[in-house]
Amino acid sequence: MVPADDLADRRWLVLASAVVSFFAVGATFFAVPPLVPQLVDGFGLDHLLIGILMGSIAVPAVGLAIPLGSAVDRWPARATANAGLLLMAAGGTTFALASGFPALLAGRLVFGAGGLLLNLLLARLVTTAFAGRELSLAMGVFNSVYPASMIVMFTLHPILLRIAGWRGELLALAALAVVALPLSNLALPASRRAGRTPVPGHRSRGRLTPALVGLAAAWALFFGVYAAVFTFAPEWAGGDAGALRTVALIAWAALVLAPLVGAAIDRVGRPARWLAAALALLALVLAAIALDVIDPAAAMIVVGAATAAALTATYSLPARLAPAANLGFAFGVITACSNLATLAGPAATGAIRDSGASWRTPWAMLAVAALAGAVIAAGIREPRPAAPLPPGGERSGISG
Repeated sequence: MVPADDLADRRWLVLASAVVSFFAVGATFFAVPPLVPQLVDGFGLDHLLIGILMGSIAVPAVGLAIPLGSAVDRWPARATANAGLLLMAAGGTTFALASGFPALLAGRLVFGAGGLLLNLLLARLVTTAFAGRELSLAMGVFNSVYPASMIVMFTLHPILLRIAGWRGELLALAALAVVALPLSNLALPASRRAGRTPVPGHRSRGRLTPALVGLAAAWALFFGVYAAVFTFAPEWAGGDAGALRTVALIAWAALVLAPLVGAAIDRVGRPARWLAAALALLALVLAAIALDVIDPAAAMIVVGAATAAALTATYSLPARLAPAANLGFAFGVITACSNLATLAGPAATGAIRDSGASWRTPWAMLAVAALAGAVIAAGIREPRPAAPLPPGGERSGISG
């Protein structure tokens, strides 16, 4: 058995492994938007099917996130990470070699299952390793990997497409998951109970609370909007390489700001209020886009700032809202809801565009959804933060 304090002793190695593995998830997730012209020309896909393809990576999480979240509270970390990475490699390879839309969809589904398993495990382990110290900073670093992978894909896509073609590009992404295996096996414990912090008298079964439900709803609204924005913003901004660079400003802003926001949350607390403010900011900038009163580059930077705050605040909250033994369950709940929204957001936006509506209509719809999320997040009641851990101390309850 590897105790929780052993994870704390090597928490930066755990975080480094999480960063490498999560980059493999993000790079393949963000591969679809730059490939829209190739997928339309090669497979005859319309906007609705593109939206479904983008969101299909989330389908496994809709039904499996909660049971898998509970399972990673019990399963051996190293074996679970290996399974997730290998599923990701298999799904990415299937997508790269696809001959039609069914195979493209199958590849995204298999990849989505592996990415889901890995995401739940890594979020739980990072939360446990940094419990009581630098948690929001660690989550800021962890979540900055997603925008970093978006930057890489949007920036390097034209070069990779020219050198290897879109299939070669996707095969290289599948290989990333295999490359992540050695560091993952070095950093993560093999023990079935690694990182578990027993709570006397606590029954190890997840329970939905009003605060957790509120977090899941607000996170779902954020992620549905976010997924729709980065799926269709390149086309809205012009559909060329310059448009990809413009939309990549979302990721640049989030990459720079997420660790800074994490450090700020560690200092001042109240991550639920940070989440509400992020959603309100997102609603404001989307309304400005709908009214055509903001420059595309400035709009994407503001979206990136809202993204940095929302990601970091959300991943900091389960440690405050759930017992330590049920962190996987809590992450499973919010992941199920956000992935359902990831499936619905781009598909609904694509359907609106296919109906002949101008860009103003989907942007306004997304602004209203973000505003609703801000209202919900503002109502989340957080427990009082616990006293900081003394040097070498241990905690047996929840963080917060």
